[in-house]
Amino acid sequence: MTFSQLRTPLALFGSRSKTRATDPRFQHLADQLQQLILLVSPHADRIVAANAHAAKFFGRSHEAICAAPLSELLAQDAEQLLLDLKTLAPGSTLTLGNSRWRGNAGALLNADLQATCIESDDHLLVMLMGASPASAPATPAAKIIAPAPALEPLLALLTAMRQGAAPSAQHAADYCRDALRADALAIYGRSANSSVLTLQAAQPVNIFPAYLPAEDIASNLAAWAWLDGTLPPSVLTPFSRTSACTAIYGHPIRQAEMPAGIIIAGFKIAPPDNTGVDLMQGAAKLAALFMYQTPTVPLSAQESPVVQLLENRLDLIFQEAVEAIIWVNPVGVVERLNAAAERLLGYAPVEVAGMELHDILVASTPAASEVLHSLTRGQNYRQEEVSVIRRDGTQASATLAGLPFFDSAGIPDGGLVVLVDHSESKAVDAHVHHLQQRAWLGDLSAVFAHEIRNPLNNIVTGLQLLKHKLGAEAPTQSILDEMLPEAHRIAELVKNTLLIVQPSELRFEAVDLNQLLDRLAFRWGERLQRRKILCQVDVSAATPRALADLRCMEHVLTNLLANAMQALPESGGSITLTARTAPPKPERPGAHVEINVADTGPGIPPDVVARIFEPFYTTKASEGTGLGLAIAQRFVAAHKGTLTCQSFIGVGTAFTITLPAAKQDPAAA
Repeated sequence: MTFSQLRTPLALFGSRSKTRATDPRFQHLADQLQQLILLVSPHADRIVAANAHAAKFFGRSHEAICAAPLSELLAQDAEQLLLDLKTLAPGSTLTLGNSRWRGNAGALLNADLQATCIESDDHLLVMLMGASPASAPATPAAKIIAPAPALEPLLALLTAMRQGAAPSAQHAADYCRDALRADALAIYGRSANSSVLTLQAAQPVNIFPAYLPAEDIASNLAAWAWLDGTLPPSVLTPFSRTSACTAIYGHPIRQAEMPAGIIIAGFKIAPPDNTGVDLMQGAAKLAALFMYQTPTVPLSAQESPVVQLLENRLDLIFQEAVEAIIWVNPVGVVERLNAAAERLLGYAPVEVAGMELHDILVASTPAASEVLHSLTRGQNYRQEEVSVIRRDGTQASATLAGLPFFDSAGIPDGGLVVLVDHSESKAVDAHVHHLQQRAWLGDLSAVFAHEIRNPLNNIVTGLQLLKHKLGAEAPTQSILDEMLPEAHRIAELVKNTLLIVQPSELRFEAVDLNQLLDRLAFRWGERLQRRKILCQVDVSAATPRALADLRCMEHVLTNLLANAMQALPESGGSITLTARTAPPKPERPGAHVEINVADTGPGIPPDVVARIFEPFYTTKASEGTGLGLAIAQRFVAAHKGTLTCQSFIGVGTAFTITLPAAKQDPAAA
């Protein structure tokens, strides 16, 4: 058997120096293996360490094997074999095929072994590993070979052991990954005051999530496995997709028999014969030895740059969270609060240091007492609706939650008080309700207008017939003269209401604005002349066609022209109809055109301009319905355009329509 054939590397161990014997990690992982392992010193003719399989092979205890000289255990060519082992160069291997050994009571035993020189100080240390009974053909002569590729990371580990490297999670991740031959490996640990597992080390870096939520299956401190074709733990779903791993295993890491973290390994090719769980169990124990073999070392001395980075990020998340968060100690004194809590409650962070939670969390219910009571019992707290009274006396609606902390002994140790401000969402809900009411009113208006339109037409027709049949001198003629205009106004109001709530389907086409404005000016020419109003049309030659519904735009421009004419005094004035290419704007992609309807009237006050497009808002007393401009704006908006108004007292008023330009025909260009 060769090193490259082993799924779990065997050369992870050796003595660090003559005075420190073997590292406890050697004995641990060696005992997990089914191969025979011996660590020998050929110059001293002694066995330094043996694993459980070696003890079973020889039929002796570990102590008995290490007490016997190496030459006494060799049953054949002991002197030559010792000489061969002494001449091994560091990193080289020697194949010992069908070697013979003495077991308990002098029994002769056979084993196929490989010898590897793993250290060279004053003495050579050689590791013998292999299987029994012998299964490979006898090798006629010992042969020196180059170290197997799998030994390279293992020799690096032995160097770290020899130099007395301090235990760390990163070392554990590096060596456990090599030991498992995993494609990716991470170690997560749990801090004293949190149930969230944070990333302590990873190999390779930047592919594992920074933390494992407490409710996620991946953070369960129990063994678990995921194989391709099943749903992975939620937090590891992105990792399973990007890493191309077909199998992921997790196993808890224990410190003093208590779960302290979890080791997660990913394999692009799953371990054979369902051996992944057993491999992970050994890797977890090895990781614990690397990380916790010196309990006197303070945690801060073991922190890696990754952990420090995570702490910085957690602090950033605390400060930038949109929820208001208050950190309290076990007796209810505020330790710190974030920016959102400062904005919600009105207290600066420097003010709350040393204050009790009751002093800053004032609510319509005894919320502070209730949440602190839950935190001291180590329980989560949640109240969906609580009215919080700010420092300035105003109130805010919020959801209140409490998340307890625990110390290393599992005793409650303060926690976080979280407030989610619902004031803005409630305002949005109220606005949505208002819009729903308006939509319902619009539907009702459509039904109402539709139902009274036909009877109203009959009334108007009847009044006209009655006026025609009665003589001009009839006393009722004056009454009919007052009723007919009012009936026509109601009919116009009904028609406009239907236009707003039930707009007709638009048929877009390329509209020539020059022709449209000329036709409109010609149609209104006689009426404008009678009012001594000069109408001018000015369309730039480079103005593209507008993408619009022709009938709809005629309605809009007719309304604007009628308003302009009504705004001019009896002495007359001027109206200008212009069209040009609209200047580009970032919020308005693509080409657009502008149509302006301007008059030289007295102007409109600013307060009227602010409400001029509101339905039913009018300044024409009994003459107007207040729907003309509202309908015009609705039609323009349906074209994905805008309708705006600018007015200057004593100068005049201009309405501007912006519409998308039609695509130019290449053949026409």
